Amino acid sequence: MLKHSRSFGVLLIAALVVGGIAATTLAKDRISDAKIVRWVEKTVAERQPPADDKRFDEIGWVTDIRTAIRLGKEYNRPIYLMTVDGQVNTGRC
Repeated sequence: MLKHSRSFGVLLIAALVVGGIAATTLAKDRISDAKIVRWVEKTVAERQPPADDKRFDEIGWVTDIRTAIRLGKEYNRPIYLMTVDGQVNTGRC
């Protein structure tokens, strides 16, 4: 019994030493949260679509027909009425 507990103790100490070395190595290579935030913000800003690709956002979308009619008359613009009956993601609307 003593032999097994001694072997277990040696293995435990060895695991703690190896774990400590690994933790020290990982801590040295760790990137700060602020650095990650800056990288994400920079990457998102670089990948934003240009203004020409965002023309769709300039459309004055409304959720009810009365507002659409009122705005159409006010700005002398046509109204596009979209109704969905089916599954838009499959192209069946």
